Amino acid sequence: MMENKSKLNWESFKEKLGSWDRKFYPFYLSGGFDPIYKQLKLFSSIGKVICPESKNVFRTFSECPLDELKCIFVGLSPYHSLVNGQTIADGIALSCSVTNYPQPSLDQWYNAQEFELYNGICVPCIKNPDLKFLANQGVLLLNAGLTCEANVANSHGKLWEPFMQFLFEEAIPNVNVPIVFLGQQAAKLEKYISPFTDVFRLSHPASASYRSEVWNSEGVFKKLNTVFKERNNETIQWIEE
Repeated sequence: MMENKSKLNWESFKEKLGSWDRKFYPFYLSGGFDPIYKQLKLFSSIGKVICPESKNVFRTFSECPLDELKCIFVGLSPYHSLVNGQTIADGIALSCSVTNYPQPSLDQWYNAQEFELYNGICVPCIKNPDLKFLANQGVLLLNAGLTCEANVANSHGKLWEPFMQFLFEEAIPNVNVPIVFLGQQAAKLEKYISPFTDVFRLSHPASASYRSEVWNSEGVFKKLNTVFKERNNETIQWIEE
């Protein structure tokens, strides 16, 4: 049995992980969460604002049932901006439930889906700022760094890399679900995944917004639904109607 090297209280900590707790328990026992927690506490103690709020750091996992996992999207970093002192990031990549107002990258995400799935226009579609509805369907919307410093994008990427390595190499190494990397920096995590995994490499919607361009999703939403249909005779409802 692995020796418990963690200083965190598992019973209170595991509540943040939802159905993923059993997968992350070995990382907890090894003390893997401790340096992350220690560093985030230090940042907070010296007045740095962390995005998202601590209660939402693992929200992408708690809202995505492990047994329902269908695919993984990997971005780079949570939204690092604040609105009226509030973090925009809510723990699910691209989601904006705190401010309830979609960021340009989320607009790009929805516009690509509307183009792919509805020939460019969907009158009854609801572009929900909260992507919890996708997480609940088994879409893990993940950032390579689960936190960042306010106004400093990708500032915690290195801090979270050991956890990401554990996630792909130990927690879900044999889970045959497609993985979509959004941007070249996020795609650096590809070295940790099985070579037999279906991988899609796209630009990040935020990059298109910065350049005032239309994000090219390369038909990924249709492609994924085709995979799901062939495997389990089901699809993802990418936009609420």
